[in-house]
Amino acid sequence: MKNYDVVIIGGGPAGATVGQYLKEQGINYLVIERGTNYRDKVCAGGVPVGIMDVLPVSKRNFERVEYDTLTVDFRATLESTVKIDRPFMYGVARTEFDHFLREGLNVHYNEKFVMFEREKNGVVVHTDKAVYRTKFLVGADGVGSRVSILSGLAKKRRFILAEEKETPLEDKDKVNNVKIFLGYNRFGYGWIFPKKDHRSSGSGALQKYFLHSKGTVNKFDRSKRQTKIHPISLWGGEEVLTDGRIGLAGEAGNLVDPFTAGGIYPAVLSGKLLAQSIEKALKKGKSNLYEYNELLMDKMYEEFRYALFLSKMFYPFIPLIKKVILSRSVMQQAMEYASNGYISYKKFFEKVRKTRKIHIKIAYFLVKMFANK
Repeated sequence: MKNYDVVIIGGGPAGATVGQYLKEQGINYLVIERGTNYRDKVCAGGVPVGIMDVLPVSKRNFERVEYDTLTVDFRATLESTVKIDRPFMYGVARTEFDHFLREGLNVHYNEKFVMFEREKNGVVVHTDKAVYRTKFLVGADGVGSRVSILSGLAKKRRFILAEEKETPLEDKDKVNNVKIFLGYNRFGYGWIFPKKDHRSSGSGALQKYFLHSKGTVNKFDRSKRQTKIHPISLWGGEEVLTDGRIGLAGEAGNLVDPFTAGGIYPAVLSGKLLAQSIEKALKKGKSNLYEYNELLMDKMYEEFRYALFLSKMFYPFIPLIKKVILSRSVMQQAMEYASNGYISYKKFFEKVRKTRKIHIKIAYFLVKMFANK
C-alpha cells in the first residue's frame, strides 16, 4: 500500500489545478484519472480572461483563441454584434487544455476510483487497480462524482442538460467572434465558440425543459456531426464541501456558474483554494479542511448568489427584455466587465436594481417576490 499526503480523484481542470499547486509546494500527491491522457471532452470551452489570475504561473501559456467580438441572436429575428479593443474571453479545446493542465503531474490513467475508508489519521482509497493511504482525499471527479456520493457532500439537485457537437469551421466563421442564441429554447441558450480548426456548437436548458428543446443546436448549426448530450450540475446555494479530510472541487461540488453554466473557471479557482487549504492543514497538522469552506464563501459564493438571482430573472423574461439584451450599450458593458477578469454579477445586479426601464423593473420585482417566498 503506497502512502501519499493527498490523493486526487479526477484529472480535469479542478483536479489538475489542485495537483499543480501541491506540486509547487513539494507535497506528495497522486492524481487518479479514469480516462486516458487525451480523453474526449466535448465542451464549449469558453473561459473568462480572469483565468490567468487563478491558474498556476506555469500553466498560463495555454493554447487559446481570443474573442473580442460578441454576436447575440434572438430567434433569427433580431441580431446585434459588438466588438471591443481587447479580448473579453478565451476559447480552448478541452481535450488539449485538460492535457496541458496535467502535464508534469503524477497521474495514474485508466484507473477507476471505487471507494474510501476513513481511518484515525487518514483515508484509505480503493481503486480497481490498487489501494492507497492518504492524509487528505480530493473529489474532483465531475458531475457523477463518486466521492460526492460516498461522502454525502454536495448532492446533485439542479441540472441543465447540454447538447454539443464539434464541427469544421465554415467560411463565414470568424475565430474571434462568439455567438449566443436566445429564444430558441426555454430557460436556456445556444452558442457557437470558434476554435483554431473547428467550432464548438451547443445548446442547454434546465433539465425539466430540455426535452422540449432537444435538437435546438441544429437550428443554427446544420452540420451532420454527432451531437452528444450530457448533464451539468449547477450551483444552487452555499454548501459545505468538506468533511474532515475529504474536500470537493469543481463540478463534483456543484461549483458551476448558475448564470452561464460555465464550469472551467470555478473548477480552477476552487482547485486553487482547496490546494491552499490542504497546504495549511499539512503544515499545521490539522485533520480537517474547514478553512476551504471559508475561502469559498469569500471568493466565490457571493458572486454566485447574484448570478443565481439574475438567472431567474433573465431566462424566463428573455422575450420581454430582448431589446435591452441586444442593445449595444448592454452588450459592450458586459464584455468590458468580462475583459477585466471574471464578470461581476454583483455589479450587474446593482445596475438592474436601479434601472428605470419598466419591463426590467417588472421582471426584477416578480423574481424578488417569488424568491422570498
